[in-house]
Amino acid sequence: MLGGQQVGSGAGVPAARGARCTDPDLFAVVIDLLREVGYDRLTIDAVAARAHVSKATIYRRWDGKVELVAAALRERHVGVFNPPDTGSLRGDLIELLRGTAAICVADCDLMQALTFAMRTSPELERLVRHQLLPAGRVASTAILVRAAARGEIPPEAGERELFHDLAPALTLSRVLAHGLPADDAFLTQVVDEVLIPVLRYCPDGPSQL
Repeated sequence: MLGGQQVGSGAGVPAARGARCTDPDLFAVVIDLLREVGYDRLTIDAVAARAHVSKATIYRRWDGKVELVAAALRERHVGVFNPPDTGSLRGDLIELLRGTAAICVADCDLMQALTFAMRTSPELERLVRHQLLPAGRVASTAILVRAAARGEIPPEAGERELFHDLAPALTLSRVLAHGLPADDAFLTQVVDEVLIPVLRYCPDGPSQL
């Protein structure tokens, strides 16, 4: 639960005192603290205390809290940014949405808290929009490049902002805003009835098949 808990240094300790804290260990601490106290109350002091590292060690790698949080989120969501190549546009899009749905389910409270924090932290909002969201777009763009090479969509389809906005938004809205399951039936419907038609739409003629 996010809220007013005290930031302790006992729970969620990734390594024994004196042991080397790896980046994944440190990122796990950041995610745990985000869940417990929220972004606004998370501090570098609290991260350092729970991870048993010095603040200097953290500041040598990241400029501050916002950069550290963004790095932790990138690490946690790396699977979504690298979906498997299934050999077809339809299969790739379903896998992309499955990854997005899995994050929504696992990190629903975390994502809601960060969305709220972005309203009051311009630094966090800029980092999410300029680093995390572009990373997700790299994955969807790679899918479209492969599909265009196979002749499934026209090459210019990858430039359609509507697709890049719709792909994650429909899944996020279903899970976060409406609390409904993003199961395979829903994801397949989104891909077949929304995303692929958008990609194949031709304003000067019939949709390309």
